Amino acid sequence: MTSYLYPYLQESASISENSKDNYILTIQQLLDGLSFVIFDTKGQKFICLKHYNISEKDIPLETLLIELQARENWKLNDFKTVNFVIDNNENTFIPEDCYQEECMESYFKFLFKRTILYSNTDRFSTLGAVNIYPMQENVSAILSQFCKKTNIYHTSTILIDSLIKEFSERNQEIRAFINVKKNVYELVVINNSDLIFHNYFNYNTKEDFIYFLLFTFEQLKVDNETVPLYFMGFVEEKSPVVELCSRYIRNIRFFNRNNNLNYSNELDSIPYYYYYTLYNSILCE
Repeated sequence: MTSYLYPYLQESASISENSKDNYILTIQQLLDGLSFVIFDTKGQKFICLKHYNISEKDIPLETLLIELQARENWKLNDFKTVNFVIDNNENTFIPEDCYQEECMESYFKFLFKRTILYSNTDRFSTLGAVNIYPMQENVSAILSQFCKKTNIYHTSTILIDSLIKEFSERNQEIRAFINVKKNVYELVVINNSDLIFHNYFNYNTKEDFIYFLLFTFEQLKVDNETVPLYFMGFVEEKSPVVELCSRYIRNIRFFNRNNNLNYSNELDSIPYYYYYTLYNSILCE
């Protein structure tokens, strides 16, 4: 069998063969990789976090899942539930009062200027809105070949719901958040329980990065002297991007672990903020 998955990060406690029906598996599909966590519902603890790089573009999801199961020596159907998270920057939010399922094709033609064969919708638990997004493949049909109980989410749904749940009752009103990915970042601004802004910005240099950020702050009248900016995703605290941002934005922070969740000691070496959305997907259950 041709191999397309290459281990990048492998941290795991022992996985009991007899306890998989108590485990929730969450797989996050990125453009260039697959990440997954395993959550033990009985022990209320994350016990595994792994990431595989994908060697080639446009490998069918079915092929990747077959290889993943072979490498890990388990089947998706072994688990209590399988969550699948789509991580791309093609999505938009529509107020629930305006959303009409029969208009999906029109929405996508307007947004992406092309015909979309497969799509999905999430409903925010914290907003009166629907998140609609295209899929390259019929993910639901593919997953159903391997397991019975599955949930599909867009990463932005998990991100925004998690942020609003975590910060809505704190004293500080406006907060900004950056989810850093490969050559793109996701910027979110919330005011307590209200979503003020969400968008993606492609960047090639640190100057690109700060330009889009400061421009958005200016348009939203966000005070870069007082409003905290939280980083998450694949970025180092001492990276050139963060160092440049710190020249213009006084209050820069990185996420600490969510105290409402527990983690095996084997996961201590991995910064929590690298996989914020993957960890917090469990709260969508």
